[in-house]
Amino acid sequence: MKTLARILFLSLIIINFSCSDDDDDGGPAYEFTNQNLQGQINGKSWSFVEGVAEVSPFDDTKLSIELGAEELESPCDLFALSGLRVFFSIPHEVALTELNFSLEEGGQTVTLFDPDGTLNIIATEGAVEILTITDTEVTGRIDAREGGGGEDGVNGNFSVTYCSE
Repeated sequence: MKTLARILFLSLIIINFSCSDDDDDGGPAYEFTNQNLQGQINGKSWSFVEGVAEVSPFDDTKLSIELGAEELESPCDLFALSGLRVFFSIPHEVALTELNFSLEEGGQTVTLFDPDGTLNIIATEGAVEILTITDTEVTGRIDAREGGGGEDGVNGNFSVTYCSE
């Protein structure tokens, strides 16, 4: 009888651990919302209006993308955007890139910038997907959130001018 009780007890423990693994379905750690890119930066509401993509000055295999909440007269002018912004560098290809904080090769973050704040907010959870790259335009979508359950983040679609030289 004691043997049967031990077997039942061990079976319950195994079932409990195996069921807890079922809660993590292995699905993606992001969910793109089909809307214009919008969200919250440093507690302030933000909606994408216009932005710019260009080959990164630091690595020609990457695109530098900057997204703002204002219309631009000349999108390819240096420092054209002001105010709340979202920016990041990403591989120069049509691809999905999950966000993660790593000092090693392969780390990918998105910066949520408030010029009135004292710190940049670094989004380390979510993903960026580049959908198209043409001679004049880059389109994509973002689900980027600060880590640790913070409330700042952006989600949605964007289309920006590609400033190639």
